[in-house]
Amino acid sequence: MKQRLGVIVGVLAAVLVGMFAISGPASAAGDAGASALSGPQKQLKRAKAKQKAVCKKVRKAKGKKAKRAAKRRCAKAKANVRKATRKLRAYNAAMYFDVCQHGCKYRTIQKGADAAGKWQLKSKRKAVVRVLPGTYVEGVFLDGRNPSYNYNGLTIMGVTAKKAPAKDPSKVILEGQNAKVIIDGQPSVANNAIEGRSIIGLQMKNMWARHYQNNTFFVWADHSGNERCADYTMDNLLSSDTRSYGFFARNCFGGTIENSEGWHHGDSALYIGETPCDSADWTNRTHTPTACQANPDWTVIKNVKSHANVLGYSGTNSKYVEIKDSAFYNNGAGVVPNTLDSEKFEPSGWLKIHDNDIFWNNYNYYSTGSAFQTVATIGDVNYPIGIGVALYGSDGVQVYDNNIFGNEKWGAATFSGPEAFDVNQGDDAKNMNNHFTGNQMGRGGADPNGKFDFFSDYSGGGNCWQDNSAGSTFAPGNGSVPVATIYPGCPQPTVANLDVSAVEGSAGLQINFDSYLDDGDPSNGPGDAETIFGYVTQHPPQNQECSMNISTPHPAYKDYVEERADPVVCS
Repeated sequence: MKQRLGVIVGVLAAVLVGMFAISGPASAAGDAGASALSGPQKQLKRAKAKQKAVCKKVRKAKGKKAKRAAKRRCAKAKANVRKATRKLRAYNAAMYFDVCQHGCKYRTIQKGADAAGKWQLKSKRKAVVRVLPGTYVEGVFLDGRNPSYNYNGLTIMGVTAKKAPAKDPSKVILEGQNAKVIIDGQPSVANNAIEGRSIIGLQMKNMWARHYQNNTFFVWADHSGNERCADYTMDNLLSSDTRSYGFFARNCFGGTIENSEGWHHGDSALYIGETPCDSADWTNRTHTPTACQANPDWTVIKNVKSHANVLGYSGTNSKYVEIKDSAFYNNGAGVVPNTLDSEKFEPSGWLKIHDNDIFWNNYNYYSTGSAFQTVATIGDVNYPIGIGVALYGSDGVQVYDNNIFGNEKWGAATFSGPEAFDVNQGDDAKNMNNHFTGNQMGRGGADPNGKFDFFSDYSGGGNCWQDNSAGSTFAPGNGSVPVATIYPGCPQPTVANLDVSAVEGSAGLQINFDSYLDDGDPSNGPGDAETIFGYVTQHPPQNQECSMNISTPHPAYKDYVEERADPVVCS
């Protein structure tokens, strides 16, 4: 029994897994304040001032000889202004590295970015790679470890034919089908559209990346202590049709993902992984834990649409992430922070999820007719579907002021991954200190969440529910523990990892042992689908749908269109 539970829970854990002005250098590259002038700017300013003063004397000159001399000095001053103007234009032009298929110096984004990286290293200034409309079949790899380049602060942005920032990102396409990337001088299959390793301040804007083997826009650093990823920007981007992720940051200190959209990813459209801590040895596995980061560098996700993916958001061991003003819909599950041994800095926690629309996350990609496929089915365990927000082993997550409706299993769920089930060594994945407050559930009854608005497996501690919409429903379990005890009001005392347990069997919400057979053969029947671990062992996997409260079609909401695979016939 314990061995099978280890497989079940282990695999469950695995599955949970600007605008630039063109006219001037300060605004175009963001590399100087309004009062900080470059050398060529200063030269032109001085030349104009001298011209004004010298030419003013022409009118005051007395006599023909003096007037001729004054005119010569004025003409020379004007020539100096023209010369300084040409130098400034050349200086400004050097800040831009234009890429297009015909008529530009650079035919690929990689070559434009490499040229900009060399220029930044030499000039100590920031450059902009302007990518003109077209389809670029390539992968771009920016290696911040390479001493021959400086990619810090580099901007890669799609522009119009007139080189203005592109409002429509679909005009500049990075195509992954048949794409190659050059790594260490050798071409290989392009797994990512743009990959930035160990770079601070990389900005990617106004592009659409699609059909890549792994991810589209990917920034990261390793754990050697010699690399750093921080303060990236992904803005006005489209990401679609990858095997794994779309907007992906791993081991990075802070960043921004905004005004973007992602769909048809085999895992999630958005992924923030293993947020680093001040110390490589940090852990909350104590009675009195310290903060992961004393002065947190937050990642902000705002005004993003994530739809028709396995997961809308996935964040393994992610911390200091604020997700706001966004829409997660038509995914298998919506917003899913999670804690796993597979990445460093466990657990996931200290997140803010607020002011989002999280709805219709019921897409059964196991069924026939699915527009995308999952890469995360392992053995006889399934990705869960039908959940709006799922906190797996998270600590200190605030879920507030969201609209959560039309999710046909649970609106918001929180649960642990116990070491006793042979996963999460050290019991890092505990359901602790999570707050659900001020959420509007079920659109006032017009589009309710399926089984219940809220689910908790009653493990861990310090969790609370307060001021959510009237009439919110709560999964009661087997009735042996009062609902008010499982779902207490806020605030609750903060608990520490070593003071609570990840295992909870009394309420009948984590697992129903009576529904499992000791031989571990899934063909003998599924577990209790009203418990979290029973739900993810439904077989075949598309039969998760059989325990959901299906509502088709859901009432219309704004201009969104509901998407589904083929319905499942349940016996």
